[in-house]
Amino acid sequence: MSEPTKPQPSDLLPKYLVEGLQKQDSETLQAIAHYAQELRVYRAARAEAERTAAANTHQIEQATAEELAAKAHAKGIPEDIADWSTIFEKGVPAKASIVRKTINDNEYYYFQWREGDRIRSEYLAPVSPK
Repeated sequence: MSEPTKPQPSDLLPKYLVEGLQKQDSETLQAIAHYAQELRVYRAARAEAERTAAANTHQIEQATAEELAAKAHAKGIPEDIADWSTIFEKGVPAKASIVRKTINDNEYYYFQWREGDRIRSEYLAPVSPK
């Protein structure tokens, strides 16, 4: 029987968290995983509620709000880091696409769309949120 392969942590995890997790027993790791999943679900629900409230405040159709959120989700952008109130206030249409832009060696996601002869953009989120 071969030796099991030790899992490698994601580069997104801070060193202090990885080191702390490696010190835990299996039961504690299971509790951590359960809590992390519940926290993820809570944040997703809170982000959806905030997006819905922002859409209502700025009189954006829910279908447009959901379509923009689906585009962000398809790119792997966590919904809870987007400032939906500002996005809706700026009038980002459902037809907008998501592009990556590099500014001062930092990468960001933007919604981008055409209005007549102009191309408009609105900030969405950093590519690698901290």
